[in-house]
Amino acid sequence: MENTNVPVISAKDLNLWYGDFKALKGISLDVGEREITALIGPSGCGKSTFLKTLNRMNDLVPNVRIEGDVRLKGEDIFAREMQLTDLRRRVGMVFQKANPFPMSIYDNVRMGKKDATRVEVMEALKNAQCEDIIEKLPNGIDTVIGSKGTYLSGGEAQRVSIARAMLKNAPILILDEATAFADPDNEVKVQAAFAKLSKGKTVIMIAHRLSSVTGVDRIFVLQDGEIRQAGKHEELKDAEGLYAHMWKAYNQSVSWKVGV
Repeated sequence: MENTNVPVISAKDLNLWYGDFKALKGISLDVGEREITALIGPSGCGKSTFLKTLNRMNDLVPNVRIEGDVRLKGEDIFAREMQLTDLRRRVGMVFQKANPFPMSIYDNVRMGKKDATRVEVMEALKNAQCEDIIEKLPNGIDTVIGSKGTYLSGGEAQRVSIARAMLKNAPILILDEATAFADPDNEVKVQAAFAKLSKGKTVIMIAHRLSSVTGVDRIFVLQDGEIRQAGKHEELKDAEGLYAHMWKAYNQSVSWKVGV
């Protein structure tokens, strides 16, 4: 019988170097079943590096050295027995810079599940709030991205990548929830798609807007490749430290925008 007490994701004393530069310094954390965990911190603090390491996206990067332990349901992701295809099957990813492949929308989404039917692809696109995108394209879901000047905006491309992740339906999700490339209308649709995608799954996400982490199960605050704080929003905002400083700055920026 499976041990339900084993964390879904567990890192212990994880260190990573790009050449001589140490990007991750002794990262240790656990993520439980169906928990939503957020990583926050200044630009360059190691958030993206950590998430890419979880999915072994650094495997082919030159001059990368990794020490420490990372486990998925108790299995060492760096062990020879852990096939990369098995890891990718269990982990879905949606990153901020969603670059669609130069193929049809249908084929882009179907990469999440290569034996999917057209009906399944359409359902994934609907759940990812992509119906308005499909309606405006000359050949609908059969429109080839990049053909005859047909391109997607950043927010639209991210919604298509969310549709791919929905079709894949992996139990673990790695998300970059930023909507920096989305206009207001796209932002609302991306956030709605994220909410549907995340339901009932174990999620570890990079958070750029602190308003999006107030209800998550746990927040890890990174700085200079290290975890400096960990806890829930209510705990961290009232404690001295980087999170309280970031929360204050965030609220001041929101007030300034409202005042304008």
